[in-house]
Amino acid sequence: MYSHSGALLVFTIILLSAAPVFAEKESDREGEAHDQGVELNLDALRPHGVTIGKVERRQLRNTLRATAEVRFNETRRVVLAARSGGWAEKVTVFANQRVKKNQLLAEIYSPEFLSVQNEYLLILDRAGRGNGTAPENRSLLDDGKQRLRILGLTDEEIARLAKTRKTYPFQHVHSPINGAVIQHKLNTGDTIEPGQMLYVIAGLRTVWAEIAITEADLATVRGDQPVTLSVKAYPDDRFTGRILSLGADMDEATRTVKARALIENPRRLLRPGMFAEAEIQVGGGQPLLAVPRAAVVLIKGVQTVFRVASDELHPQPVKIGVTRSGWTEIKTGVTEGDEIAVKGLFMLKAMMLKSEFGEGGH
Repeated sequence: MYSHSGALLVFTIILLSAAPVFAEKESDREGEAHDQGVELNLDALRPHGVTIGKVERRQLRNTLRATAEVRFNETRRVVLAARSGGWAEKVTVFANQRVKKNQLLAEIYSPEFLSVQNEYLLILDRAGRGNGTAPENRSLLDDGKQRLRILGLTDEEIARLAKTRKTYPFQHVHSPINGAVIQHKLNTGDTIEPGQMLYVIAGLRTVWAEIAITEADLATVRGDQPVTLSVKAYPDDRFTGRILSLGADMDEATRTVKARALIENPRRLLRPGMFAEAEIQVGGGQPLLAVPRAAVVLIKGVQTVFRVASDELHPQPVKIGVTRSGWTEIKTGVTEGDEIAVKGLFMLKAMMLKSEFGEGGH
């Protein structure tokens, strides 16, 4: 009994506070009934929290939530290996440091590197004494340049070597990309073997996310769908991206398939190895006529919106379809571009019911 009284009190307060927004027309004062029922003045309603939006066409998507793990973007991850044997003369960059493209990481003394440079200079001298454009000399020069490139010299450095006739004393190790040093495997004085791993460098401007998709949700996920990632370390941040690919096999233990997403990480907050929650926007298809879910209310068993006409709000019955991610499909009743109330619907419904109650009392 107490709960009914409380509800009646709240209902009465809402109606009393909104009473001035009823528009009085001359026909109403003369006792004529209006075919649309109660009329609500829009300008008077705005201060009471009523907000207007438009009926629009949009893709209605469901949100699929799944667990994920952050991984390196393997297209932005490089392994630097020793191109020849020797020892580390100088190491300037270590793990966890940020580096720029072409930044010097280390200097290596390599007898092979010096030998190949000297051989190239001998070929140059020989070509200079004879016909430098002869096929055999041109072939030897090209082979010498290629060996120098393999050992890490750029074309500009090779040209400088040819001009100055001075060999480079140390083999330079440069970063090929902007990124962060994930691993370094050498220190000053270390002996180095050909092929030995020296550095692992990764660009973290973008990362991959491996998302666990259950067997039940597998059919709804496909490439290029929007993805949003959240992590506990940064609860207020959202990281967006898109699905790149879907795994070819299923994990028998977890009954999930790994979907790979490319995620934007401009502030480098995401680190490979982090666990995350992923939201994938699935569904879509052809855009549908839709309104925010809160814009549709049930009045006397009929789905209704409040449409703007001549600066007033009028109840308009509609036929609805699917509801996804806070939006409801409208099949009939309104058209694209119509203005409707999208907030304050509880008050509008209460005012309508009061109006009809008052009319029934006469």
